[in-house]
Amino acid sequence: MWPFRSAGAPGRWMRIATVFACACGVGLGATAACALSPGSAAALLAPRARRVSAPGGTASSPPGASSSALTTPEPALSPTPTHAVPRPGLLVPVLMYHVIARPAANAPLKGLYVAPSLFAAQMRALRAAGYQAVTLGQAYASWRGTAPAPARPVVLTFDDGYVSVYENARPVLQSMHWPGVLCQQVQRIGFPGGFTPAQIRVMLASGWELADHAVTQPEVDLTTASASVIHFEVFSSRADLRTEFHTRVRFFCYPVGHYDPAVVAAVRAAGFSGAISTVFGAADPAVEGMYRLERIRVWAGESPQQLVAIVGQAARRAPPPPPSSFPEPPPESSGPAGPAGKPPLHPEPAAGPFPAAGVHPASRSAAAT
Repeated sequence: MWPFRSAGAPGRWMRIATVFACACGVGLGATAACALSPGSAAALLAPRARRVSAPGGTASSPPGASSSALTTPEPALSPTPTHAVPRPGLLVPVLMYHVIARPAANAPLKGLYVAPSLFAAQMRALRAAGYQAVTLGQAYASWRGTAPAPARPVVLTFDDGYVSVYENARPVLQSMHWPGVLCQQVQRIGFPGGFTPAQIRVMLASGWELADHAVTQPEVDLTTASASVIHFEVFSSRADLRTEFHTRVRFFCYPVGHYDPAVVAAVRAAGFSGAISTVFGAADPAVEGMYRLERIRVWAGESPQQLVAIVGQAARRAPPPPPSSFPEPPPESSGPAGPAGKPPLHPEPAAGPFPAAGVHPASRSAAAT
């Protein structure tokens, strides 16, 4: 069953869970959502079908129509250095954070929690090393050679949608005039431990970018999902985020980090400009393509000096130390299938060991315990 509660949830998100459960045979526990009659289910699905983005169209218009009504220009951020020039072949380190808070004593997966004071120190160290935060959209423009880039860009992504990012990461980045990227799961919006819609709007207004991390929590491995589930998690999530927040949603974050050619094709067809994985490395479209962009997972306890060294190594595309425990991921996959450990939205039993995808343990001495 889905850990999905209706208390305090916006109507749109509850409707998403109900319709998806009925379509896929997934129960919603005591709510008995699948008792809906075929007619009532169709009535719920009909408005959603009109909002789903078709290739070449927008979330509320047919293919070929203008999307200007849905998009808003990205606010100006800190000034770009005068020596910056368009760099289509630029390598961009993309950091992956989750929770910016100290874990409770009984919290599972403590390795995905970064203490607020440590996060602030990491940001100061990156700035002192000459790095400048940009959004994925700004990196994309630089890769295309249509916009300048700072000498040492870095992208800061925050997966899933934990409210601690708003409370603890946003003030630090705001003081530096740096943006972040929210890789947002639709189902977390409006629930305890997640962002409210108002908080997301505040962050977007200050220059943050919204990326799509699908709908469902726990995350669905799209490489083993049916075509209808892939469509729901990829097309419908983007349509709802665009409609709710009136902003570009140009990048997709693969649930549990897994993808294959069919999933990549769906992400392209949904209109995304690119997608980010969990494979270790700096993002380099010339090598990875736009739909397999690599990232650097930040673990709990990683010192500012360690992080700067790892980021610099990835930005030079120096080969990482050989994995000591995990094999290299196969082509078109971010790693072996299996649950990706995530801090739970509500108290749950530990989900198991950390995922192997993209992790080079010899270079990650501060992995979770």
